[in-house]
Amino acid sequence: MKKKLVVLGSGFGAFSAAKELDTDKFDITIVSPRNHFLFTPLLPSTTVGTIEFRSIIEPIRNIKNTVYIQALCNRIDEINNTLYCEDPDTKRTFTLGYDILIISVGEITNSYNIEGVDKYAYFLREVADARKIRSKVIDCFENASIPGLSEDEIKCYLRFVVCGGGPTGVEFAAELHDFIDEDVRKKYPDLANRIEVILIEAGTKLLNTFDEKLSEYTLKIFKRQK
Repeated sequence: MKKKLVVLGSGFGAFSAAKELDTDKFDITIVSPRNHFLFTPLLPSTTVGTIEFRSIIEPIRNIKNTVYIQALCNRIDEINNTLYCEDPDTKRTFTLGYDILIISVGEITNSYNIEGVDKYAYFLREVADARKIRSKVIDCFENASIPGLSEDEIKCYLRFVVCGGGPTGVEFAAELHDFIDEDVRKKYPDLANRIEVILIEAGTKLLNTFDEKLSEYTLKIFKRQK
């Protein structure tokens, strides 16, 4: 008799495990509020249209011989091998039993308790986040084009601040710069030279988890693009 194996999550670890596990040995169920795998390294490129959203996602239901349930897991009863889950839309709750459990649910964005971040900033973790950023960036250019604005008002619309000098922050800042240089300059010629892209990093260097040479090269390129 096949064992019931439940995978929590739909990121890199969960998606890879679900695809590689032997379905002749296990009945595999995947539980995640997100019904697709997202290739996050390319997510910043979607914010400005370099890559389209559909190119970096793959539906979980494409994994053969598995069952997918769109839900959150709120509690794990390890004694009775039971998951307490909730439909994120209807809030209906249900339980799910398992013999083997793989937990690969990822993490949440750390705002470091900085006041106002959750209210005013845009995070970049999901396709929905990228859509919001793309829409907001275009809105800023359109708003700055309204006749009668003062120079200070125009600059407020055209100052983009990216917080975090890790891979996502660096990649997004670079994509935004290229978008401004290649597209905005043609469509909004009066605004292009007023735009500021500011990258803020609390540490002493960019991409601090990568090789020192790559960090120095990235900083050199950014300084050249000022």
